[in-house]
Amino acid sequence: MKKQLAFKYDLDCKVSVYVPSTMDVNKPVDNTEKVLEIIKKLSTIFGGATASNAFGGWVAQNGEVVTEKVTIVYAFCSSEQLSENIDTVYGICLDLKKSMKQEAITLEINGQVKFI
Repeated sequence: MKKQLAFKYDLDCKVSVYVPSTMDVNKPVDNTEKVLEIIKKLSTIFGGATASNAFGGWVAQNGEVVTEKVTIVYAFCSSEQLSENIDTVYGICLDLKKSMKQEAITLEINGQVKFI
């Protein structure tokens, strides 16, 4: 009988911060600096982070549909690391929201989304 390999997934959580490419809701801006900032912050907390480009849209408070390129910065972590650092991640999203003058920033944790 062939021996089965058992895998243990130590990093069973995924935290993603969506970095917009607009300022003041719908004014295009280069988000490279902000993406690097979020990569560094998540890497410091969780040991590493990756950025992935996407394109999406959302409805602003004025009813306008805003489409834009976004960069999703994500990190894998253990559930313990997530519990210990969720307040810090929330603060990172609040700072990003304020500095980019956004109505909301998307925070995704394990496939569930919260608009900060």
